[in-house]
Amino acid sequence: MTRLIQKIRTKIGQMDLLSDMWNIGFVTEDIADVVKSDKLHIHWLKHNYTDRWFADPFLLEVTEKQIIVLVEEFCYKIRKGRIARLVISRPDYVLQDMKIVLEMPYHLSFPVICQKDDETFVMPECALSGELNLYKYNPKTIMLEKVSEVGHLPLSDATIVTFKSGEKYIFSTEFPNPNGNVLQVYPFDGNAMTIQPKPVAEISFPSNIARNAGDAFYIGDDMYRPAQDCNKCYGYGINIQKVTKDGQVFSFETVSCFHSDNPDYSLGYHTFNMKNGLIVVDGHRYRFPRMVKFLSLLHNIRN
Repeated sequence: MTRLIQKIRTKIGQMDLLSDMWNIGFVTEDIADVVKSDKLHIHWLKHNYTDRWFADPFLLEVTEKQIIVLVEEFCYKIRKGRIARLVISRPDYVLQDMKIVLEMPYHLSFPVICQKDDETFVMPECALSGELNLYKYNPKTIMLEKVSEVGHLPLSDATIVTFKSGEKYIFSTEFPNPNGNVLQVYPFDGNAMTIQPKPVAEISFPSNIARNAGDAFYIGDDMYRPAQDCNKCYGYGINIQKVTKDGQVFSFETVSCFHSDNPDYSLGYHTFNMKNGLIVVDGHRYRFPRMVKFLSLLHNIRN
């Protein structure tokens, strides 16, 4: 019996039936109310793809009729992240169009969007390349075109943070420990779009909540940083932290935490962004949840 169970477990692993997946969703409540709560009311994206998933959403355009998002697209056959543009119907959250806008030999994710001189630029994570690169979004070709190297560092989920004083920094964790408790703060030149190679601060948190979950945002004069809760696992949840700065001393106070209570996305959340009053997040689950339950049953029988 034990040998049979082991053979079944091996076959399941070979068929990739225990893989996970992500989807993106939207929150329409006011950001000030969301930050005071501990629950996200999410309208999930509806699409027909079964061979890929979408995560790490950043809002490119929001109108009454459409939502345009840049995401990490992960195709199971290709086994790496690419950056895709999604066009979504706002009334019903149905995917209308998907296009790959950037593919590289290595994994890409977390497509941070920034504006400069009325042009749109994107700074995706490509930590496995050891670089952080800047791309220009071409609305005519709907493609990303490389502009420059921001820095030669293996940064993970780096975001550009602008304080009310005008000072700009990059917040990021770094390989080989991107999901740990140390956040690096690098000075950022907004004109040259480059960072200095040495951080001005390293913040050590008491637990693994250093990794960014999205762009920093303001409510009134107060800045907030979405942070990933990686304590139980990668992508377990999202913390919202109030950020203050005194000279070169950066302080972070957690004001709210979000963990999934949705059975369809039971593994967690790990991205939180907003634009024009709309919040976008992502959710994590097993690709074949019934198979996971079956394997758990086999494990209990064996033990």
